[in-house]
Amino acid sequence: QGYGWLDKVSDGEIGGSTGKSLRMEAISINVSDSNYTGSVEYETHIQGYGWLDKVSDGEIGGSTGKSLRMEAIKINLSGELAEHYNIYYRAHIQGYGWLDWVADGEVAGSTGKSLRMEALQIKLVSKDDIDLMYKSHSIDGWSDYASAGATTGTTGQSKNLDQINIKLINNTNLKGNIYYQVYGLNGWEQEVSGDEVSGVINIPIEAIKIRLSDDLKDKYNVYYRVHASYIGWMGWTKNGNVAGTVGYFNKIEAIEIKILYKDDNSIIESNDSSKIGENSITYSSHVQGYGWQKYVEDGITSGTTGESLRLESYKIKLKTVLGGNIMYKTYVDKRGWSQKVSSDKESGTTGLSRNIEAISVSLDGQISNYYDIYYRVHVSYVGWLGWAKNGEVAGGLNSSTKIEAMEIKLIRKGRKVDLNTDRTYVTGTWKNNNTNYYDYYGRKSTGFKLIDGVKYYFNPEGKLYGKNVQKIIDVSSWQGTIDWEKIKRNEDVDAAIIRVGWGTSYNDPCGLDSYYDRNIKEVQRLGIPYGVYIYAYAETTSAAQKEADYVISKLNQYNAPKNTWVWYDAEINSISRNTYNTVIPAFINRIKSAGYSNVGVYSGVRQLDTTNGNTNTPTIRSYPIWVSQYYKDLQYTGNYKGWQYASDEIVDGISGDVDVSMFKK
Repeated sequence: QGYGWLDKVSDGEIGGSTGKSLRMEAISINVSDSNYTGSVEYETHIQGYGWLDKVSDGEIGGSTGKSLRMEAIKINLSGELAEHYNIYYRAHIQGYGWLDWVADGEVAGSTGKSLRMEALQIKLVSKDDIDLMYKSHSIDGWSDYASAGATTGTTGQSKNLDQINIKLINNTNLKGNIYYQVYGLNGWEQEVSGDEVSGVINIPIEAIKIRLSDDLKDKYNVYYRVHASYIGWMGWTKNGNVAGTVGYFNKIEAIEIKILYKDDNSIIESNDSSKIGENSITYSSHVQGYGWQKYVEDGITSGTTGESLRLESYKIKLKTVLGGNIMYKTYVDKRGWSQKVSSDKESGTTGLSRNIEAISVSLDGQISNYYDIYYRVHVSYVGWLGWAKNGEVAGGLNSSTKIEAMEIKLIRKGRKVDLNTDRTYVTGTWKNNNTNYYDYYGRKSTGFKLIDGVKYYFNPEGKLYGKNVQKIIDVSSWQGTIDWEKIKRNEDVDAAIIRVGWGTSYNDPCGLDSYYDRNIKEVQRLGIPYGVYIYAYAETTSAAQKEADYVISKLNQYNAPKNTWVWYDAEINSISRNTYNTVIPAFINRIKSAGYSNVGVYSGVRQLDTTNGNTNTPTIRSYPIWVSQYYKDLQYTGNYKGWQYASDEIVDGISGDVDVSMFKK
């Protein structure tokens, strides 16, 4: 329309026009330079006439000078040409654009819709050869079919492909088909064969594999390359190898595909056709009685079930090409939450017979933008709990439970997760106006108990006696050589009060505890908090000051901090109340004058709280009090800093009994 006859075009080039809304009115087709006999024959469907008679070999199909639109066409070959070739063609029509390719007498265009044909492409394909076409789906919908070597998709527009269709466009005597599969959010999709769709709408394709089968693969190579986000065109690869990225999350925006004879070396494969990286986790557990188990992979059970064996420690390894790390922490019996550690670091304890009660695992850095970390634990007498993720608590909090096994999974964000996420942890319960705490099994807590990271003390009957408290031992030569390393490692004891020695009645010299030097050196070396006490004998002001000077000298000898607690042990029944009321202030004032501000009095509950108690004075009771009563309940009525409730406890690292106290922070 408006131009008349256009210049001749050939073999897949466009005849007609697109984007100008001009009708095709007539066409002339011929096969040139053929070694075979036969003709190209074609029928045209014309406005107002319908299908015209078949014409061939350069004759005019359609009409000229009548301003009638061509609406459809059928083309086929005859004779030897038909024996050796297929003819493929597709039409560009009003309102639709390019339609799919058809072949050998099939209709291209439309009938009964009054739509003009605007352009046409025609190709001869040898029956001794194969060719292919492909199209892709993006945010813009399905593209037109591209022929071999052409680009489907876009570049420079950040539009990722989510589906692809590839088909062979010729029949040969060779057995086989083309197969392909794409990689995306859900991993590798199922492989499909020619003219089927691979991929899922709205799930970007990140990699692709294409191959030929049976006889076709013996005669041909299929080559392909992709344009990936933030990379651009990657190199060519072939025959089922990966093109694109796996583990890097670069999205495919365009694809090119070619089929060549086996001996055609016009395309050279490249090492940069793909980037394949691993993002995975492995983990190992330290199990009671077994020690460290072998590392297991994503989702496999680590630990034991059905054997009632505690999991004591564990390590998680993260392998990633994205950057970032895996972080995890552990809630340990009597210790509480540990500090977070990173990939392949141990979390928990070994050699201490401690239960792991809960865990928390999270991802850090770039990998956390692409993956979630899921984990669940098997708890004693409970079984498998629900799956927690991304730093949530899994296990038992304040419940006296123990973890026996764990499973961990690294899962891509957005991927459908079919995991039970109900009840990821169990916990205990406060009852009776918060005076008793019951663990998950319904048992009252006794002794020292960590609840939500706070240390409490309950008497042997489960009655709450202190919140935010410390467990403190007091030691002397009676305990002999103490394994302070073990005490530090256990973290059950919060601090120690070390006996400096004993005092003097009048002018006798003070005595040094034979283990004082060793004990203070060890606690300072290991960073164990400590205080000191002197077993006092003073009955005069000068003797009390002499005792104070002796303690000061021993503190200064080891550069003890000025906030070190100093305790005056006043428990001699023969010393009168009036004497204690004089010597104790003298001692305390002398210590404070040396810059040590934390000074208190140790005495028994009967001495402090009975009518005739020799330390029961307003002055003495106004000082910080460390009271001794070896009983389930404390009967002291005044304010106190610490309660020495037992003299016969067993502490790992000490041979024999040791005094233990509850101190308020």
